[in-house]
Amino acid sequence: MKKTHRVIAIVLIVVLAASFLYLSDSRKSIFTEKVGDMTLSGYDSGDVAAQQISKMYGIKDIPLAKAYSAVYRSNRGIMRIWVAEASDHNAANDAFNAMNSMLGGPSGNDEHGNSDNMGDMGSRNMYSNMDMMNNNFTKPVKLDIIEFEKPDVYVVKENNSINYYYFKMNYNRGRVYWIIFDSPDLDYQISIVKQAVMEIS
Repeated sequence: MKKTHRVIAIVLIVVLAASFLYLSDSRKSIFTEKVGDMTLSGYDSGDVAAQQISKMYGIKDIPLAKAYSAVYRSNRGIMRIWVAEASDHNAANDAFNAMNSMLGGPSGNDEHGNSDNMGDMGSRNMYSNMDMMNNNFTKPVKLDIIEFEKPDVYVVKENNSINYYYFKMNYNRGRVYWIIFDSPDLDYQISIVKQAVMEIS
């Protein structure tokens, strides 16, 4: 009888541990443990992330079905990322194009015809090609950092922080990603953004 109780107790412990790990992983949902040398140190979803996004210029106008946020850290800096997910990819695409246009970037219709005017670039000449849009934000610049065509990654400078944003969609949803770094190393930032685009779903 005691053996049976022990076996049941062990099975219960294993089931509880597996449930805890599953819930822990599901809370991270879209985020990976690491991006480059940066490690995930905190994340939120649902109402908490939605509240953060509601205070952010531009991305706050994306129609939210789900919201996510995370903080990654390394000895070279901190990266914060927010993700606004719309339930319909067409609504997300329209909202992203409206946001991009509001920030001074190309709209979805202008993008292919005017991409040369945006001055695609890497990190070395980014600052010299940014025009001031207002006191807070510079005009968005499309970065030439990804070997594949999509998604397009844009960068804006807000006061002293560099902000990156992009849009990813599949057949049933669209997500807008907004990333802010506190690292002064622009080459490092761009290398991490490139990995985030590829690794965070």
